[in-house]
Amino acid sequence: MLTGQTIIDRFETFAPPSLAVPGDPVGIQLGSASQPVHTVLVTLDVRPEVVEEAIRLNADMIFAHHPAVFRPVANLNYADPQNRMYGRLAAAGILVYAAHTNLDRANGGMNDWLAAALDLSDVQPFIASGDEANMGRIGRLPAAMPLDRFVQQVKSAYHVRGLRVISADLTRPVQRVAILGGDGGKFYREAQAAGADVYVTGDVYYHTGHDMLAHDMPVIDPGHHIEAIMKNGVRSLLIQWATALDWPVQVIASTLNTDPFTFM
Repeated sequence: MLTGQTIIDRFETFAPPSLAVPGDPVGIQLGSASQPVHTVLVTLDVRPEVVEEAIRLNADMIFAHHPAVFRPVANLNYADPQNRMYGRLAAAGILVYAAHTNLDRANGGMNDWLAAALDLSDVQPFIASGDEANMGRIGRLPAAMPLDRFVQQVKSAYHVRGLRVISADLTRPVQRVAILGGDGGKFYREAQAAGADVYVTGDVYYHTGHDMLAHDMPVIDPGHHIEAIMKNGVRSLLIQWATALDWPVQVIASTLNTDPFTFM
């Protein structure tokens, strides 16, 4: 019998919880790791529509990147939609597990998948110390290209309809690219110090954007949702281990788009 704990134990040899930034609520979010698992649904976010998807698929486990319980709850009053979602999960007996910044920092994890999608070579971390060490990646494009052409490559690689660009010159050549999934605006100086011609990250704050311009650091913000690349990344890992270890489990990547933003 395959249990959630068996899956978690194997995953945590790849991305140990100790890699997570202090205070990041990674690990089991809801449910019991001792329960049998036959179907795993991999998702970026745990949202009500994802829970309904899991129930339709008879999933026993949801494997998420973003923690379902990111902030402590004051009560479990189901009048609150978030609490109602927790109740739905509990009633369905679904184990929920999250790998967040430990997956970001793991070798071969989130930021390596993002770098590979841009066809970067000679990839290495660009944040050397502190709680976020090994978080982002920097590498080289096969050839230099104008920034505006690279912007189109980013849109194609991450399947986004729109993004934000911070640069005084869209024709400047870029080849050395730094990337950090999620909210990485505060690390633009580290990316610049590492020799990046352009930095790709999400959730750039307005005033930070002005600072980036002042420091002449081109930045592309394709949004936080590009981390959805983890759905197929984690699915591939789990299938690989299931094959090697003879786990009787089905692994499904969520087909839902949980990006809260609509580009019009």
